[in-house]
Amino acid sequence: MHFRNAARLCAALVLFLAAAFGAQAQHTSKLSLTATPLGAAAGEKLVPVSAIAGIDVTLKNESSETLSAVVFKAKLNGVKLSPQDDWKADGDNAVLEIASIKPNEEITRRLNVRVEMAPLPPGRQAEVAIEAKAGEASASAAVKFPVGDCAAAFQAELTKLRISTISEIWPTADNMRKPDTTLSRTRYFPVRMRRGDLANIDRLAAGYQARLLAHYDFFSEGVRYTARRWSDELRAFAGQEPNPGICAVNDEMVQGIRKTINYVTARLDPQIKAHARGMELLRKHFNAEADDDLKKIALRTAEAAGAKFESAPVTTLDAIARAKGLLKDIKLTEEQIDNLSLLESAAWVEAQAVRSKKLSDLIEGSITGIGEAQKKSCVCAF
Repeated sequence: MHFRNAARLCAALVLFLAAAFGAQAQHTSKLSLTATPLGAAAGEKLVPVSAIAGIDVTLKNESSETLSAVVFKAKLNGVKLSPQDDWKADGDNAVLEIASIKPNEEITRRLNVRVEMAPLPPGRQAEVAIEAKAGEASASAAVKFPVGDCAAAFQAELTKLRISTISEIWPTADNMRKPDTTLSRTRYFPVRMRRGDLANIDRLAAGYQARLLAHYDFFSEGVRYTARRWSDELRAFAGQEPNPGICAVNDEMVQGIRKTINYVTARLDPQIKAHARGMELLRKHFNAEADDDLKKIALRTAEAAGAKFESAPVTTLDAIARAKGLLKDIKLTEEQIDNLSLLESAAWVEAQAVRSKKLSDLIEGSITGIGEAQKKSCVCAF
């Protein structure tokens, strides 16, 4: 009796241990999975649209038994599967099947994905989340990398330039040859007898007033053709469809754009420089501060002579014209007349410089704008 009970006990113990070891063996299957981005996807720069990013998917069987029917599933976010032999499309995602993997064996499969769309502005991250399963065993890994449509971002910045700064170049250049008929052809304060550098201000002013600021260089067919052709080509460049090659713009190309318009800008620099030189002389002559502009000096001089302005003049020429009316009943000294006359001449030099600077700034703003837009937008890996 005792013998039979002992036998039954031993049999039960054997069955229990067998079940326990069987359950333990069933859960010893273990996988480890790593995903390693390659090339551009491994760097910090954005992976551009149409580019292919490679990922090495490595699976290791860390158990002591062979695992069969291993299935990889890759969930793709922001990228699409690039056609290849082993990975197959599964809707928007990708799958890969392997018949078996031996104990302690490590296998690596390359997964290639293509960036098809990217956000504006660039910078969103694409993600590839991978899971490997073999029976009850599973492992997962994920890779993220930044993507961007740099060409489209650059083209968007160029469009802003085209509809603003660039589109104003030709109308402004065409206007340079036209006189400003709102201005007076006669002096408010007669030209005085001056010598030296200050006399140059009177000489320049006489020519500018006689033409009412019309710039004779812009009557030249060569200057007008260059300005029109250059602005048209710049508008065409800024209006092209986005393509990867557009980001090839570099400093050398920007400098080339600048050189092709030098024929025009060379006609604008003299008036701008003449005004700058004149301001140095006038600040010294009137004991003005280094940051005093011409209108401030003119207002101060006119008010010292007795003029009382009820509202601020828009330009220095406006200040001189209004000062003439405000001072008509006041007997001015020779020095006051001389100073107001000098400031009137300087106002014509300033007005011509303002006209030239407007076109110069539009040209320079377009050129530097292209370079700045390229540096801002074209930050992809290639």
